Amino acid sequence: MTEFTRRFALNDRSLSRRALLRLLAAGGAGALLAACGGGAEPTPTPATGAATPTGAARTPTPAATLATSPAAGATPTVQAVPTGTTEGGWPAYYPADYDQIVEASRGEDRLIVYSIMSEQNWAPVLEAFNQRYDWITVETSDLGSYEVFERYYPEAASGARTADMIITSAPDAWQEFISRDELNVYQSPEAQYLPDWAQLAEGVYVVSADPLVFIWNKQLVQTPPKTMAELAEMVQANPGDWQGRITTYDAEQVATGFAAFWFWIKKAGEQGWDILSRIGQASVQVQSSAGRMVDATLAGEAKLGFFVSTISVFPRYPEAEPVLGWGLIGDGTPLNTRGAGITKAAQSPNSARLLLDFMLSREGQIAWAQGGLTPYRPDVADQVEFHLNTVIAEIGQENALPFSFDPDLTDQAKTQEFLSRWKQAFGRP
Repeated sequence: MTEFTRRFALNDRSLSRRALLRLLAAGGAGALLAACGGGAEPTPTPATGAATPTGAARTPTPAATLATSPAAGATPTVQAVPTGTTEGGWPAYYPADYDQIVEASRGEDRLIVYSIMSEQNWAPVLEAFNQRYDWITVETSDLGSYEVFERYYPEAASGARTADMIITSAPDAWQEFISRDELNVYQSPEAQYLPDWAQLAEGVYVVSADPLVFIWNKQLVQTPPKTMAELAEMVQANPGDWQGRITTYDAEQVATGFAAFWFWIKKAGEQGWDILSRIGQASVQVQSSAGRMVDATLAGEAKLGFFVSTISVFPRYPEAEPVLGWGLIGDGTPLNTRGAGITKAAQSPNSARLLLDFMLSREGQIAWAQGGLTPYRPDVADQVEFHLNTVIAEIGQENALPFSFDPDLTDQAKTQEFLSRWKQAFGRP
């Protein structure tokens, strides 16, 4: 097993369900990966049975279409990144007056970040960042995806010291944050070298795109499924073997789970509901976090889990190697995106700009990969062990399903109908 899977013991943070039911704005899932480019690269190897694409590719059914989506048949590109650095260590393609931001940061107090990542996630990022800007002390918090905003609002209103930057996966909460004029919009010089979809809204940038995968207990499952459809067939063929032994997110209580099922059904349609209903015959055990799914699978309480975030899977290796297997989901792997933005109440706004630029840079994306997240920047694909391109190469772009600002999520009738059907499929009261 590689150093990547050896170094970290990460904590899973689940998105509360309410954080997805007021989504605003439009954005598309279908074109998310169009500009990733690049070839195959060394990656953590999925265990035997990991998903591989079979048959003809199907036309994706995205939640919406990005305005920047390339025309059919077009070859999307991302602008080539110039080489070279300044004496200060930042890329030479940054604005000529970038040193003014750097110098202004020297007079600021510590940089505070409210995030949904653990200290272990952050460690390689902050180590590399401080090698360039050693005078900046960064304090990070590992909070819930909605909690980052709940803590910020009263602090900002009272004038107390609060977050200079927020990183979370709650797209509805981001939209509310923007509507309340709490976002300090900053145009990063890195934006021109990122895919168009990497900016969720003006000033809110994607940090990583983490897949939600199959996991299984190797001692209990010798031939794991490659697709959700295969899992349904396995349950139907031997229902007694699977009773109470499958685990996934609670879509009613956890918005990460709600989003995973929502975007998977967006692609799969009515056939997807049939698949979920057949899997649901196994009395699926729903959980509040991916970490709990991994624990249940390792303990043998569950034989298999689906829609499990890799941020909670990869760090279990190499210790879990004899027991834990994982694989992408061939008929639709949800991708959890994480957005980062600077706050209007920031007391260290220049330091925040430096950190945001660094996180989006080539060096920063490599550091995030070392911290257990999945980078997407095209020019680091051959420098990391697991990249978004890995997902695309294995299952195809049409089967990569990112969380996005789907306008249908603003329709309460549609979300309630969806949740009712989910509960029916899994026999929930």
